[in-house]
Amino acid sequence: MLPKILAVVVVGLSLSIPTIADDLDLDAVRSMIENGQTASALELLDQEIASSTSDSAALRFLRARVLVTMGNLEEAEHVYRELITRYPARPEPYNNLARLYSAQGKLDQAASLLRAGLYTDPSYRALFDNLTRIYAEQAARSLSAALDPEDAELHKALPLGTLSEIPTLLD
Repeated sequence: MLPKILAVVVVGLSLSIPTIADDLDLDAVRSMIENGQTASALELLDQEIASSTSDSAALRFLRARVLVTMGNLEEAEHVYRELITRYPARPEPYNNLARLYSAQGKLDQAASLLRAGLYTDPSYRALFDNLTRIYAEQAARSLSAALDPEDAELHKALPLGTLSEIPTLLD
């Protein structure tokens, strides 16, 4: 049986979730999430994490994804920080927390996390891809601020997505 991997692309950054334990019905959890039953999915994951005697890192990653889907970014951030503390050699929590920060317009923090993640696994491609996107966005914001210094503060608070606006700035 192939490993069950759930990958999501949100705000242009790759979000990674490691392999999920086989004893949890991932299809049921995925179906709950897709049908808007995120509270039920979260409850199921919390029960599984509490009753699991094995490493529940993969379940915690999925729990953080559900929290993001629910809009509970503070708690999702807490879960990712906990994962970084418990499993400092895994690149995924660095990548996923950086994704949250980039969505909030905190590009410096996102870049810092992605660079830290590269120390855990220099071959983890998503880290490089996302760091490239962050650097491109920072460059786009710098260019935008240089072209319109009056709105420089406005550009700092924008989440990723302003990169596509560069051609209109140059017209």
